[in-house]
Amino acid sequence: MPNTGARLLFWIILFGFLYILTSSVPWIGKPVHNSRYGDFENATKSKPGNNWCLPEECAAGRWEPRQPPFTSLKDFQAAYANRLDRLWKGCRAIPDPTSKTPPSSQDKVNEERLMQVMNWTWTPYTGELRRWDPEEFMVRLLKSPGGLILIGDSITQQHHHALGYLLNQAGLDFDRNPPHLPMHDHKNVKQALLKPQDPLTRKVLARAGVPESRLERPVVTMLEEHMLIGQRDIRAITERLGASKTYHWYHDFQRVPGWEEYVAEAARPRPGEEDSVTEDTILLMNAGAHWSRHELAMLPPRSSDKEEQARVKETYKQMMKLIIKRISPINRLTVFYRSTSSGHPACEKSANPYGNSLIARDAEKHIVPRLKAQVDTADLKRQRARWDWDLFEGVAAVEGCEGAWSQMVLFGFVGC
Repeated sequence: MPNTGARLLFWIILFGFLYILTSSVPWIGKPVHNSRYGDFENATKSKPGNNWCLPEECAAGRWEPRQPPFTSLKDFQAAYANRLDRLWKGCRAIPDPTSKTPPSSQDKVNEERLMQVMNWTWTPYTGELRRWDPEEFMVRLLKSPGGLILIGDSITQQHHHALGYLLNQAGLDFDRNPPHLPMHDHKNVKQALLKPQDPLTRKVLARAGVPESRLERPVVTMLEEHMLIGQRDIRAITERLGASKTYHWYHDFQRVPGWEEYVAEAARPRPGEEDSVTEDTILLMNAGAHWSRHELAMLPPRSSDKEEQARVKETYKQMMKLIIKRISPINRLTVFYRSTSSGHPACEKSANPYGNSLIARDAEKHIVPRLKAQVDTADLKRQRARWDWDLFEGVAAVEGCEGAWSQMVLFGFVGC
């Protein structure tokens, strides 16, 4: 189960991506002023004739209490009924060392925490959220050679988990990593194919109008690849910035070597499908949380944090240029690059989400001092500072403004 404090953010990002995937994506509008809620970002007027929010409008809004609220685990499980996946029984609440709650009551505490987290709904400032149609989403994936491919670290894995739950909740059932697929036995590769004889599979296959052969390939794939490049490339980049050639490599980044070739093969059109499998394969990718001074320990120290962080940003830019060069030649591929949002220190102590993005941005300022305040020793404080969570906003701008990659779409809260 994803970390409690991050869950709400994961769901709104995931639903936003799914909305964008099945909708047109107009240019993001400029910030406007709302007399009731003040300034808010990325808002435009809805299209005349309907009340749905546009993709860029849906992420600008506020959290409101769920009506009617969940009052019991039974209420929650009924709303999120899922015959193909396990139902949540609680959110793991971090024990309060001063609490007198006996260990036997921890399940009840976890259940109450689940109610706190899930008793909120997202309301856009402009328009209304349209209900996501998982069958329409699956039709879109079937009409592309490779469906949806997610690549990234544990945060991307949590998006993959949430997406899988939504699809299972809709009754879509999958075979996973059958032996005829490439990399079927790789521990960091998860490939999902629709079960051929399942009634719902037959329904979406007919809606998509694609041949039976399309069912032989994945519709959703997860590649766990923390850095997007391997040791040789990281060494080459960091050595140009002063790292020693004799640096001892101790890192255990999860990898899928050759993932670029895997994506290219997945996106390749197949004979006999030219007239119906006509959409692009979608690549949703990220690497960010591991690009820090803490992980890039081979970079020698400099006279200030600012100088050291400037080199981290340069390594990230060099990685991006390398990836762009390698996958740009792949035809029929649309790429969404998910920017990295830092975590919220001590979020487990909060019972309510922030009301809107302005409140959140103000409350989450000075993130590094707040991270350091949670630990006692000088070594741990230094480690927290070198996580470089304060770099995420700048790195997101690097991701989105690269410009050489016309198909890259920055999906996140920070634009160019």
